[in-house]
Amino acid sequence: MEHKGLTNSGLAACRARTAAERGEETVMNGSEEKEFMLGCNYWASHAGADMWRRWDAQVVREDLARLHENGVKYLRVFPNWRDFQPVEALYGEKNRREGFCMPGEVRPANSCYLDETMLERFHLFCGMAQSYGMRLIVGLVTGWMSGRLFTPRALEGKNLFTDPEALLFQQLLVKGIVSEMKGEAAICAWDLGNECNCMGEAQSREQAYNWTSVIANAIRACDGSRPVISGMHSLEIEGVWNIQDQGEVTDVLTTHPYPLWVEHCSKEPLSSQRVLLHATAQTQYYRDISQKPCLVEEIGTMGPMVCSEEIAAGFMKVNLYSNWANGAEGLLWWCAYEQSHLEAPPYAWNMCERELGMFDAEFMPKPLLTEMKNFAQERERLALNLPGRRADGVIVLSKGQDHWGVAYMSYILAKQAGLTLDYAYCEQELPESRMYFLPSVARPAMNRESYFHLKKKVEEGADLYLSMDNAFLTEFAEFTGLRILCAHEGMRRGEAVLPDGSGVTYEKTYHFSMESVRAQVLAAEEDGNPLLTCAAYGRGHVYVLNFPMEKMLLDREGGFDEDYCEIYRIAAAKVYASKYGRSRNRKVGVTEHVTGDGVYLVLVNYSFDGQETELVLCEGWRVEEVILGDEKKLEPCGAAVLWLREG
Repeated sequence: MEHKGLTNSGLAACRARTAAERGEETVMNGSEEKEFMLGCNYWASHAGADMWRRWDAQVVREDLARLHENGVKYLRVFPNWRDFQPVEALYGEKNRREGFCMPGEVRPANSCYLDETMLERFHLFCGMAQSYGMRLIVGLVTGWMSGRLFTPRALEGKNLFTDPEALLFQQLLVKGIVSEMKGEAAICAWDLGNECNCMGEAQSREQAYNWTSVIANAIRACDGSRPVISGMHSLEIEGVWNIQDQGEVTDVLTTHPYPLWVEHCSKEPLSSQRVLLHATAQTQYYRDISQKPCLVEEIGTMGPMVCSEEIAAGFMKVNLYSNWANGAEGLLWWCAYEQSHLEAPPYAWNMCERELGMFDAEFMPKPLLTEMKNFAQERERLALNLPGRRADGVIVLSKGQDHWGVAYMSYILAKQAGLTLDYAYCEQELPESRMYFLPSVARPAMNRESYFHLKKKVEEGADLYLSMDNAFLTEFAEFTGLRILCAHEGMRRGEAVLPDGSGVTYEKTYHFSMESVRAQVLAAEEDGNPLLTCAAYGRGHVYVLNFPMEKMLLDREGGFDEDYCEIYRIAAAKVYASKYGRSRNRKVGVTEHVTGDGVYLVLVNYSFDGQETELVLCEGWRVEEVILGDEKKLEPCGAAVLWLREG
């Protein structure tokens, strides 16, 4: 049977759209545009961040040959700012800056103050990559790397986001490299730089936005045929470095979802479902809030002090299948080679950066690299370009809450409940959906227009799940069928029995005493106070949970081994009736990919134990072919792909 993919990747679509707007051709051919980008971040094995000043063409060629042999096709690479633009300042009377020069007080060979030798080496590197069929993402402003700043001497101590001279030289750096290198076919995208929000302190959202625009516009002024990738991490919805702003200015967002560093992740072992879903949840979060494609641009376990090589391999495996099925643009590991033998800063002072390679110190592939190679070969064998996954509902994030934390916990609960959810911020236009989840609502919640828009969606037939922190919502009784008797701060803990007989413990720091005026009480606190209710509103229903379950789970180790996902299952009863396939096993995530003549199901095991699929299919649908894996049982961290047909 031929399995037809219907859609190109978002990155390819961005590239094609950008080129079309400028009347240009894209660099990469049609088949490559549909790829799931698979690879790693690269520094030369002998030199790390000093690879350009300690250039060794033979070592680099051998590095690339090993990567190619192991299925690595995409490399994110870094022209070290210190080496490519080694500009120095000249001072005169009373410490007045009189001009700029290159090292040795020589005049620059070009107007961008770029080192010609470094550019020649970069050309050689691109040629080597091209000879192995590799594609390069170029991090242009590499002023931060592995815990160290690499800035030109002339800019030391300056605010790199606002200082006029710093902005000038960054534009010259970008324009010089892009203009010089844009003819290299191996380059597939320009990255703003490596985690540039770590290069200094932006004092406001406006400063961060302006810096991003300056760099992105400098790239596009020289080359409009390739997408501009953000390269940022630790973005926020309401913060200085803003997800929405990055989405407006760049073509592709990026996550760097290291479990050790990302907030709320390392509460449990790396082998836990909480951690195994982290990269997928965060990448989906960035993608939906920015409304742009998103790439897992850096990921890793941070080495043997965090987990064994066997666990790292399982972590790699589940993240490959999960991010592929859930619409990420690709996955790049940090990094290609070990750096424990390097003596220069930052490796001299930063132990966290030394043992992160895909190869060990003897250049033997680690088990995690074997998993990436197997995944690449499996996808090549299947030749399967999945349509985008079908969403069952939308998680709506409100004002005044820990957006990432609440988004993350909601995503895990949804996966456990057999649901695939998108994200939206309450101040954005809400996408059409069968169901909305408004988790752990706190003051000030949302503005009037957003609130009434959401109410209208429910009135027209959507269902809504709402969990309460210290929420303040107007017309509450009319909307939910519940009347507030009294509300106050204070810790309250208890246990409640759900309609299916399962029990859940709860805790909250803000208590609403309520009574039902027309809502059905599905679970109650020990004193009879409503805990879970359902009320009709127009053609839809509103489910209210009287404690902030998602916020509560942020600091609860082992919380996802309890029955909290049953609350999502109760609220999503109507959604299940229209699903093609789902699993009753909370460790198994299922995505639906609909085509014109059938449906693909991708099943992913988010655990290190074999799991029964416990598959439930829509009435009238059947598994016509098992394309990958086993229909009944998934191996540890494994996956299956099934082809469903009606009849």
